[in-house]
Amino acid sequence: MHIKAARLVLAAGMLATLCIAFSHHEAHASEVESPFTKTQDFAQEIKEYVGSVADEAAERAAAEAEAEALAGRRESVVSEALSHLGAPYSYGGTTPSGFDCSGFTRWVFSHALGRELPRTAAEQSALGVGVSFDELVPGDLLFWGRGSGVYHVGIYAGDGEYVHASTGGGRVMRATFDYFTPDFAKRLIE
Repeated sequence: MHIKAARLVLAAGMLATLCIAFSHHEAHASEVESPFTKTQDFAQEIKEYVGSVADEAAERAAAEAEAEALAGRRESVVSEALSHLGAPYSYGGTTPSGFDCSGFTRWVFSHALGRELPRTAAEQSALGVGVSFDELVPGDLLFWGRGSGVYHVGIYAGDGEYVHASTGGGRVMRATFDYFTPDFAKRLIE
């Protein structure tokens, strides 16, 4: 009797399973997710990732190019300044036949960068952004005096040296902070 009851329970279970299986509607093609949908989604994710990596690389390349251009502009200013070493000092002078300090810096920036600076050291000191001596980079301007009393200007050349049209030296020359220490510095090349 137990065997008969077990067979009956088993048959009922099988019948219930068949009824459930046949009672579902057939799925239409539009209701079934295509395996290509997952592939397309994955491909889109890859495109977005590669695009973001490419964007980051382009931003880095642009930043590096700007840094190189900035370094090139600074180098151009220092090279132009150094090319006039030995030129005579002349009060009010603005050409290689004779420079005063601000005439020298004005000439250098004009010929190296095409940038016109004001005529006097005091006027030039109003330009740019102040920088500490620890932050100096080649091409920064160095000033002696304060406010309307600024009386001298030179160009930082790097390695603790600057180039200036020296009254005492009578010519355009290199000097160090030990020789003649400036009061403040300004950055015009950015």
